[in-house]
Formats: sequence, structure tokens, C-alpha cells
Amino acid sequence: MTLGQRIQQIRVGHGLSQEEFAEKLGTTRQTVSRWELDQTYPEIAKIVRMSRMFSVTIDSILKEGISTFDAEEDSYMCGVYRSSSCEIVETEKFAVIFELCENDQILRARLYRGFEEKKNLVALVERDRTRKTTVYAYRTEENETVSNSNEMAGRLNEVYNVRRKHSMRRLESFSVDHDAKPLPTVREAGIPKCLTLWRMADGYEAGKQKMHFYLCTGRTEYIFSIIPEECNIYCGASYNIAFDLGLFGGGQFFRIRNWRDNSEPWCRFTCDFSVEAPRAVVPTDKCEIGQCVETNQGMMWCVKRYTDDEIVLQGCGGDEYTYRRDGKRTERFVNVSDDYHS
Repeated sequence: MTLGQRIQQIRVGHGLSQEEFAEKLGTTRQTVSRWELDQTYPEIAKIVRMSRMFSVTIDSILKEGISTFDAEEDSYMCGVYRSSSCEIVETEKFAVIFELCENDQILRARLYRGFEEKKNLVALVERDRTRKTTVYAYRTEENETVSNSNEMAGRLNEVYNVRRKHSMRRLESFSVDHDAKPLPTVREAGIPKCLTLWRMADGYEAGKQKMHFYLCTGRTEYIFSIIPEECNIYCGASYNIAFDLGLFGGGQFFRIRNWRDNSEPWCRFTCDFSVEAPRAVVPTDKCEIGQCVETNQGMMWCVKRYTDDEIVLQGCGGDEYTYRRDGKRTERFVNVSDDYHS
């Protein structure tokens, strides 16, 4: 077996495409293809990273025979961090920052993309609570800029400051699930557990018509969405709790909402860095199957229909919230912490 064949064996064994494998190693799909064809060889730093990331020894990569049990996995630790005016959520591939600035008049949301600590700004939104204006800029996956502000567009591609989180309180710890084992069905695990596990992921798309990013740690949900044509912008974070018949909205603590001319009452600025995940008792007695119910404790999005592989909840304003066991995800998460850490 050649070195290229052994690299291919590692990649295929973890269910990764050449592009996904390349992104994890900080290189390109074409380079991985040349490795696997034995046209070129990876530098030693890449072999070391391969060893740590996929739990194989360097010897097992360079020599015949691969053991997947002879090296301790070096897992990148993801987390949520907070200060009095800022929250950061960081994964292997993304970092999202919500920040209150300019004497608490502007709420800024930023999305960085890259691998581990090498991330660059790809989307930026600012909501001015005094002027009631929202400006944005983002870069498409084809590297085109979409923006309603030249000043905002000029700030794209700034480098993510990995040191900033070190002075902040860690709220959650979790890691990326590289095992890619099948998620449970509704029959196997029930609706609450499936809603929790199926949602513990992130996803990203960025084209001219729409930019959308979501991330759910299992405890906290983050949304970063821009639809330029309608000036439909929503950047928010909330605690949503899964229960037997749906999701309960336990609290929304960041919100930038903009739709066209901002005349709708739900187009508003919300920011409260003191809110923490509630130990709430879900008011299940208020639940109505197939309905969106507003209670004095929060919103309830109740099950409208489901199969083993899909759960559909009735959302607000006639929307449906659909969760799929095999839905497209960029990263899947595990080991979400249950307690706050100092």
C-alpha cells in the first residue's frame, strides 16, 4: 500500500470527501487528490495534524498497516463565551460574535469562517437602535460581495481575534462529532431527544439571493440570515427547550430584526447579556398539537406532523419549522456541557 492509498483509507474511513478532508487539514481538494495519487507528498506538519485529528500514529501513516486505536484523539474544543457586552460562539469552522457598542446604541453581529484559529470575516450586520437602521455586508461562496453599505463591505475579511475569548467567561463547552454515526430515529429515541440531537449542528450557505447560517449547541441557538432583495435580516440567539411535543422558547436575548421598511412591530433591537439558560418547567398543559402557542412563560412550537426521520413544528406567523435526521449539516456537535463555568 502506498502513502497515497493510506491517506485515502484514513479519509474514506471517516466518511469525508476530498474537499472536507482538505478543509480540516488547511489545504485544497486538489492537493489531497495529488497526495492520494502519489503525485506529491504531504509536508510533515500535515502528517502530524492528520495523526492528531484522526487518531492514528505517524508511523501508521508512513508505514504499512493503519491502527485507529494507537493514538489519543486531539479534539478541538468549541465553546460559548460571554462578557458584559459581548458573546462569542466558536467551532472548528466558524466563530459568531454578538456585541453591544457605541454607548449601547449599536448591536453588531459578525460571522467568521475558516478552520480552527484561522478564520476571516465573511458577514457583518449592524443595527442602530436610535436611527432604526440596519446595514450589512457579506461575501458569497463565489467570493462576491453583497452589501447595502460601502463602509461595511470594506471591513470584510478581517482576521478573527482568537485571544479575545480568553478574558471572557465560558458558558458552554462542546466538540465536533467526527464519528458521523447515524442519528437516532423518532422511534428509537422519541421526539424530545431527536429534536435535541438533530439540532446540535451548524449549517452555512451564501449566495447572491440569500446568506444563511444557523448553529445550535443543543442548549443555545444562533441565527444569522440576510435576504438582500427584501432587506430581510435576522440575527439572533435564544434558548429553546425540547419537550415531548415540540420546542419551548425559553428566552431570546439577542435580536437584530429588519424587514423592508422596519414598520412591523417585530422589527426591533433586543440585547440582554444577563440572560442565562433557564431551568424552566415547560407549560405542557398549554400545548396544542399543530399550533404555535404564546404563554406568559414563553412561546411553544408544537408538533404538526412527524415521521421517523422528520419532525415538523408549527412556527410563528404560519411558518413551519422542519427538522430532519439526515438534513444537510456543516458540523455536528457532541458533549454539550450542562453547567456554567467560570
